[in-house]
Amino acid sequence: MILAVALAWSTVACNTTGKKSEATGTGDTATMVQKPSVVDNASLDGTWELKSLTTPETAGKEFKDLFKDKIPTLTFTAKDHKVEGNNGCNGIGGTYESEKGNSIKIGDKLVSTMMHCDNAAYNEFMNGLKSTTNFDVRDDELTFMSGDIVVMQFTRK
Repeated sequence: MILAVALAWSTVACNTTGKKSEATGTGDTATMVQKPSVVDNASLDGTWELKSLTTPETAGKEFKDLFKDKIPTLTFTAKDHKVEGNNGCNGIGGTYESEKGNSIKIGDKLVSTMMHCDNAAYNEFMNGLKSTTNFDVRDDELTFMSGDIVVMQFTRK
């Protein structure tokens, strides 16, 4: 009896070890396969529109309430390490550093016009840029992080 139970257990274990679930559309457990991220300076090229901002100042606020009139954008020219755009109110521009891998230093290198806007969280946007230490580009999404905490997410325009 013990030998029969041991033999049955080893047969089940051998038949399931190393198998991956795959999505079949028939109710099986799906395995999500994400496209690998791109983490080089050239992947930043182009224009990006902000879709989320997570800073201590924006906690608990809806994104649509942060930028009622104009959504912030950034346009990168990777070969020159230049960036320009707007922070939801003011024009911004300057340079950024991205030496190796996915590291980036951007916020302290930008200049800005100095208009005041009531319907824009432009200071929060600039603080988010200053806190950014690394980035990730996956498909048409750019994510700025501070360490491993997501600060901003953009979509390619």
